[in-house]
Amino acid sequence: MARNKKHERALDARGRLLIERRNLPTGAASSLANDAYHFLRTASWTRITVLLAMVYLAVNVLFATILWLGHADVTNVHGFVDYFWFSVQTLATIGYGVLAPNDTLSNVIVTIESFLGFGLTALVTGVFFARFSTPSPRVIFSSVAIIADHDGQRTLMFRLANARQTAIVEASIRVYMTRDDQLANGERLRRIYDLELRRTTSPIFNLSWTVYHVIDERSPFHGVTAESIRNGSPTVIVTFQGIDDSLATVVHTRFAYNPDDIVFDRRFADIIKTDPDAGVRYLDFAPFHTTEPLLPPAPAP
Repeated sequence: MARNKKHERALDARGRLLIERRNLPTGAASSLANDAYHFLRTASWTRITVLLAMVYLAVNVLFATILWLGHADVTNVHGFVDYFWFSVQTLATIGYGVLAPNDTLSNVIVTIESFLGFGLTALVTGVFFARFSTPSPRVIFSSVAIIADHDGQRTLMFRLANARQTAIVEASIRVYMTRDDQLANGERLRRIYDLELRRTTSPIFNLSWTVYHVIDERSPFHGVTAESIRNGSPTVIVTFQGIDDSLATVVHTRFAYNPDDIVFDRRFADIIKTDPDAGVRYLDFAPFHTTEPLLPPAPAP
């Protein structure tokens, strides 16, 4: 039976790990209980919103239950639901004046709950500000990488573009190849190789950038073919970072090309074009991921 290549991938296109984590030692996994800051910064917006809503409801239900069981004297309260609304108004420091504490228990609850409300407000504000203020680049990577002859040499190439109007200064890129190698004793080992690039930095990354790795005798891709690349399951990992020109903050991103994302003997379609009417050059994102057959060699003079 043919193996499902999709499930053999270690990384997805964005460089996120696809391998499951099982049997982690107790306390090693990131969770709200043992790593609250990391969890609140990295969890999805849906999970964060649901979590905060559940905490908010739980706190109000708790204090409403205490008031109800203690038969607290609160103006215009006629049951548990009114105690709940009184708790909501107290926690949010709203106080419309219709529901008001009249005895020691209700005043003690108001004191505790209003103090807790300040803390929850500060926590929610901090979490939302931290998540919104985390800078990130909008860098588009080509959906495929190409292995083809370029400038007379066998070359691995891919391209990226800045989708924002603002530039990224001192942009730098590093590329790695990881694959399963078999040792002399038969053991299989996942190794990481550095790929040497023609250029690793760009002083001002504002438009597009094509990255080239020459496949020579020192390259781990030396002698690779379309068939061998499927059997070896290599993954090309790209890391990118630079300084956002507007925010003056370091931004970074990553991308990964799996064997199915590497094509042979093609070239990227041109994306730098000239408007015939206005006479200005522009970057056309429509064919950004498009590849074309190689141009025929130029005739000998």
